[in-house]
Amino acid sequence: MRHRTFLKTTAALVIAFSGILAAQSLAVNEIYSCNNGSVKLRVTGCTGSDDTDLCGVQHLNAAGTAEISPKTSQSRKAVLQTLQACQLQSQGQQKAAAPAPQQDRQPAGPAGPGGFKVGDSVQVNTLFGWANAKVLAIKGNSYYVHAETGADVWKDYPTEVRRIGAPNAEDHANGVYELHDRVQVLFDGKWVDSEIIGSLDADYQVTLPGNRTAWANRQQLKYVGPQVKPAVAAAGTPPKPGLTTCAGKFAGRYSTGTVANMTVTFKGAKAAISMYGETEDWECWTGGGKIYLHKTGEPDDLALDINNDGTLDSPMGELKKKGN
Repeated sequence: MRHRTFLKTTAALVIAFSGILAAQSLAVNEIYSCNNGSVKLRVTGCTGSDDTDLCGVQHLNAAGTAEISPKTSQSRKAVLQTLQACQLQSQGQQKAAAPAPQQDRQPAGPAGPGGFKVGDSVQVNTLFGWANAKVLAIKGNSYYVHAETGADVWKDYPTEVRRIGAPNAEDHANGVYELHDRVQVLFDGKWVDSEIIGSLDADYQVTLPGNRTAWANRQQLKYVGPQVKPAVAAAGTPPKPGLTTCAGKFAGRYSTGTVANMTVTFKGAKAAISMYGETEDWECWTGGGKIYLHKTGEPDDLALDINNDGTLDSPMGELKKKGN
């Protein structure tokens, strides 16, 4: 917010010079130093030379090497007013502040933490989420990268740099996991079996005993192994032992009658589920006082409880028979 306040104050001070500004030119893709160097700007281009034409403006860090906020569009007149209190950096100053050109940077050599080398493609955590980037230099556990967003920045492994694809053994040892990895989490002083079900930066959401979930950091987690995918029953095969087909046992159209209006139409060994304007066909199996609607290739079934009055209980509410 400090640089925004500065820009507004600057614009107010120089508005008296607006008649002169129209004749001034802008240095495109050069760095302007403002507020004693605490704010740096770059004009990326303008749509024309009139006061009302728009110009792209990047807000840079103090070194002028990376964006600190998304690029904005301002009128050419407003940009010129802002730059009245700024100085254009010389090429020598820009070169001293910026890292060496890519061809002069650290040559490919020993891999850094995580096994990445100069020239490798990685993903880095940015303001816009994870983005692809190329490694330009390595220093300790930090990588200097060129991100696809256009910024050249330093990022630390393992919290801000990760490989493209599944984590390897070194990543797991450093607390890097992917969705559905099997782990152990430190819970009530004991290591208990768990599963990764979400992530946010360097923290992970995991399952806990009793159908609970929690957030844990990498120090509270141990890697066990990849997700074990449950076996999926082939078409025409009961998804659970002891189930029989619904053919001859259930028929007709059942509906919740609620806002979502879930409708299940039984016909032979199939059931059509309609909801939110879409309809899908499922296999229908029954046993143990329940109906199991199964879709080939899906590990989870939709279970409906059979009530004594002939209605069915579903996750969307009670299903009543509405017709044949």
